Amino acid sequence: MDPSQHDAARRTGTPGAERAPWLAGRAPAALWPPHFGVAIFDFDGTISDTADLWRKVDEAFLGSRGFQVPADYARTLSVLGFEAGARYTIERFGLRESVQDICDEWNAMGRALYKDEARLRPGAEAYIRALRRRGVSVALATTNDPDVLNSMRGIDMDALFETRVHGKDVPVPKSKPDIYLEAARRLGAAPADCIVFEDITVGIRSARGAGMLTCGVRSNDPVQDAEEVRAAADLFLEDWRDIAL
Repeated sequence: MDPSQHDAARRTGTPGAERAPWLAGRAPAALWPPHFGVAIFDFDGTISDTADLWRKVDEAFLGSRGFQVPADYARTLSVLGFEAGARYTIERFGLRESVQDICDEWNAMGRALYKDEARLRPGAEAYIRALRRRGVSVALATTNDPDVLNSMRGIDMDALFETRVHGKDVPVPKSKPDIYLEAARRLGAAPADCIVFEDITVGIRSARGAGMLTCGVRSNDPVQDAEEVRAAADLFLEDWRDIAL
């Protein structure tokens, strides 16, 4: 973004193509070279293929208690994070367990699966590292638990991101922009300087409403409504390898 566009962004405070005309018709070309100072990334579904791992957790957790996994369950939890998701699960299924007990069980199952099976999506790491070489600050904003992500072999999240904000740091659903705003705050950036990469519509809408640019990412999660994500975001990315670095 050149200085005149940057100033216009601050004056208008409106997201998307209205605020940044250079976006129009340029996805994914608008992503390189970068026109933003800070990039904030979701993890599950956005830069990683882990939906199947959480499906295994949901099936094992609910199955051990005599329940089938409802069709809308995974999508609901993706917005809530661990603690709020545990409270939702207790209420929905009438469980007598504590929030902490459920979170501990989810974390233990997640760590066991992520340790050897979690993978970054092709092209995602190359893009993040290219942004950093260009001087763009990068942050992670995920409802996932840090212990789960720290369990991964061969993926050093602290080396990849300058700061990581997890759901336990900001215990508010992604339907509110708090987690993205906290990531921006830690990097000393105004919302107008940031772009958020997300695979869920509610996150895109909240980040966009906070004045951030947004890029929806097609995930391999069957519960994603990709066209809804596309409609909500300023940009839409089919595959990280589509960005010509």
